[in-house]
Amino acid sequence: MAGTVLAVTLGGATAASRAPAGKNRAEAQQSRQSFEYRFGDVTPPSPASQRRLAEWYQDAKYGAFIHFGVYSMLAGEYQGRGADHRYSEWIRFAARIPPAEYHALAATFNPAQFDAEEWARLFQRCGLRYVVITAKHHDGFALFKSAVSPFNLVDATPFKRDLIAELSQACHRHGLKFGVYYSQAQDWDEPDAPFLNNRAKLADLNPNLPKNFVPDMDRYLRQKALPQVEELVKNYELDLIWFDTPAGMTPARAQQFHDLVRKYRPHCLINSRLIHSGKAKIEPESQHLYDYVSIGDKEVPTVPLPIYYESPDSVSTSYAYKTKGEVSYHSVTEMIHRLVDTVCFNGNYLLNSGPMGNGQLDPKAVATYEAIGAWLQQNGESIYGTTPNPLGVKPAFGNISRDKSGRTLYLHVFDWPASGKLQLDAVPGTVRAAAFLAHGSTVSFRQEGKVLHLDLPPPRVDPYDAVIRLTLAP
Repeated sequence: MAGTVLAVTLGGATAASRAPAGKNRAEAQQSRQSFEYRFGDVTPPSPASQRRLAEWYQDAKYGAFIHFGVYSMLAGEYQGRGADHRYSEWIRFAARIPPAEYHALAATFNPAQFDAEEWARLFQRCGLRYVVITAKHHDGFALFKSAVSPFNLVDATPFKRDLIAELSQACHRHGLKFGVYYSQAQDWDEPDAPFLNNRAKLADLNPNLPKNFVPDMDRYLRQKALPQVEELVKNYELDLIWFDTPAGMTPARAQQFHDLVRKYRPHCLINSRLIHSGKAKIEPESQHLYDYVSIGDKEVPTVPLPIYYESPDSVSTSYAYKTKGEVSYHSVTEMIHRLVDTVCFNGNYLLNSGPMGNGQLDPKAVATYEAIGAWLQQNGESIYGTTPNPLGVKPAFGNISRDKSGRTLYLHVFDWPASGKLQLDAVPGTVRAAAFLAHGSTVSFRQEGKVLHLDLPPPRVDPYDAVIRLTLAP
């Protein structure tokens, strides 16, 4: 979505929110998933959520997302099956791996080259401010020592170490906030847990179930999901908990998770996927259950959103490590532009990578993180602690962020004009100075009312995003 303009007015629902008679199905679905429809009825976050967000999250802007588990060593394929699924962390589902076989695979999972210190140092060096890792994904396997289920990294593998404990400690030592992803609803190791897909596929993953088996989601929540979340919030220093794919989650079920987190970690942030899927309509009556909105996978808005959000992106087309089947990596240019657009439109950017099965970070992901980190070393002032684009629209050249005082604008120039002429309409004030943020060289300009004309030097200053700092009169 980056680089396109979505012409919507966020606020009350409009005719565009509804599917008029005569629209075909695709158009109706697009209308139901538009940002206008999804955010049209939102209310401001509670004072408690605002305080939690202001403590660190809204200034952090940029975090690392990590998908890691038994699926990592399969790299997207099992016995010739499953490679057609774009997300390799879904291999247990995509390849229809029954419980005995998947547990046997777990018994060989040994990420012996995992080094929490190495990971934390890299993330800190590359300008990331927080880390979120899959404590338990949909496959039901936990990366932490759990008394609730032996299907975990300590008890079911030769590795015998608590990865969540090690990484949490390392991240906090290096000044990074730390969070865990937990799949509260989907769990393919538990027949009682719901599927996003047709329930008939339950038998594919559990071929030995009685034919008259009736799933009981509340039994699964009571016996596994809620107790494991309690273990996480009691036993680990968590700053954030990231829920996902809320199949079957009702307000009453979500309330149990919310209350459990608040009981032990009142300052811990909760994301909206506890109860809302990434592209679901935001329901004001459920907003008290979470602190911010996680929008759709790899989705970046093209207008500022009315409440704080996060874009969960990935360096490649998969979230877990994938080498089998179709997979591609995004360019550094695309990743920086998506980071900038997310921040300029009132959100945080959570950039995922999938470590290899041996516990090492994916070298291609490391190269991307390092390139973004090098750009942030020179331009981080335009990202961290900033406020959204005050114009409310995406300019043709790139995007705009602003400092908290409102007296500094940052023009993110993605597309360097061949003419060297750059124009900004509706400038919110009188410009006193203009200079490139990276090296401080001045940019000549003239202002005619609210229209600003800038003359850029012939060589492109930055291959990704040349940031111009505009200083406004008090």
